Amino acid sequence: MIDRILVLAIFIFIGIPLTMLSIFYSLNYSGFCFAKMRYLSDDEKLRIAFNYNNREDTLPVNVDGKIKYYEHIKYASFDEYIKENPDCCSINPGGPYEIRHSSFLDRIFGYDARDVIVINFKVRYLDENGNKRVFETRFENTLQNCGHPQ
Repeated sequence: MIDRILVLAIFIFIGIPLTMLSIFYSLNYSGFCFAKMRYLSDDEKLRIAFNYNNREDTLPVNVDGKIKYYEHIKYASFDEYIKENPDCCSINPGGPYEIRHSSFLDRIFGYDARDVIVINFKVRYLDENGNKRVFETRFENTLQNCGHPQ
């Protein structure tokens, strides 16, 4: 009788908490956002990464081998950008990325989701003569599970 009670106590005080922790960390590892109680959609991830890259007031531009900073002409919205550039963005397109790889601990704690968001971003800016210029660059971003850009 005492053996059954001991086994039951071990199960209740050790087995159930370990099971709950493993479920929690497994969901974190898979990219689940506990604050929203769901996974972020691909559209949400693309919008977050776009807004993160579109926020800068000035941007570095390589002109004849020299880096100069110009005033960035921001896009009004992601919808405006995607209308002009329908094939600009992808998630996990493959290939080597220039960003760091996430560690196991970052993944299980939700600090780094597994997806890499790649945006071929057309930067609009005014040069020193006030002429509107455009150059294309590639942004690679990762997000935390609930969408905070890295």
